[in-house]
Amino acid sequence: MAAASSTARIFSLAQLGGGFSVDGQDVTLYKARINLEQQGDGMVLGTHRVIGTDASFTNLVRSQDVLQAMSEWLNVGNITANNVRVTSVTNAHSSLVDCQVVDQELASGSFVNGAFVEDGRESTEITASIRILGQAGQVVNLSDGLFFVEADGSNWFHNPGKGSKNLITYQGDLNYDGRVSMKDLAYLNAGAARQVLDGATGQATAESYARDVDADFSGKIDLADLAVLDADWGKSLHTGDHDFLGSEDLSWSELDLQGIPGETGLSWDNSSFKAQNAVEAAADYVGSLEKPAAVGVIGADGDSDMANSDITGTYFQDPMAA
Repeated sequence: MAAASSTARIFSLAQLGGGFSVDGQDVTLYKARINLEQQGDGMVLGTHRVIGTDASFTNLVRSQDVLQAMSEWLNVGNITANNVRVTSVTNAHSSLVDCQVVDQELASGSFVNGAFVEDGRESTEITASIRILGQAGQVVNLSDGLFFVEADGSNWFHNPGKGSKNLITYQGDLNYDGRVSMKDLAYLNAGAARQVLDGATGQATAESYARDVDADFSGKIDLADLAVLDADWGKSLHTGDHDFLGSEDLSWSELDLQGIPGETGLSWDNSSFKAQNAVEAAADYVGSLEKPAAVGVIGADGDSDMANSDITGTYFQDPMAA
């Protein structure tokens, strides 16, 4: 038995008796995209000092220290960014130890009546732990890049030109003046005097710990820190008036202030470093410490004659006023 046949018939809107109207001629066409943008000056490094009357936030960072920094990233695209995450990249004198994204889903702005409205945009904070890998006299430059940020279906975004530049000092420079001397031993002693050890862990309690003067970053102040000071003893970053190791990459003014004019995020207090620079730049300055590798010297004046201009005599003393 033959199957019944059917024919599809196509009608126009007019044949069906329908109609339509056009209310306007403006059409908005856009491409959905995620765009994450770092805000402000980016990540700012520095050392929060605890010990001493000159305690401050200094630009100087000690070699091998692990420091924390934070930056804000805003979704300036037009669709939601999901699963925001971070991938580390190579930086010349630092490395990313750990990184946390506070909010991993960021809403975007939206189109309303053909116009893009930014009110719904969301941002997140990215906090990073950063290890200083360079040697004393080198400069960490976070604007060279430290990590990429991405979301599902997005490109990789990075931070060109944003982030601080920081001068690396010696691991044994505990007062951050650019020189390792008896002052650093005094700061070490001050850190040891305030610490309270946890009986269970053997480490200093969080409230009493002064990381800024923990020479070997062991979590407590002890005799092992003296070995670090001994290795750096007598070394100095200062090479002249407003000159220092690293000054070709970081200017005298950039030690105190960097970034976008009018912003306050990139500022430091380096009074200890600048005061020591002035001392060593003076015409009558005589170093009172021998270099670590010096042999056959007596009296801390660089020669082997103990009766000639030694530190126990009058050579390093200013004449008393009459």
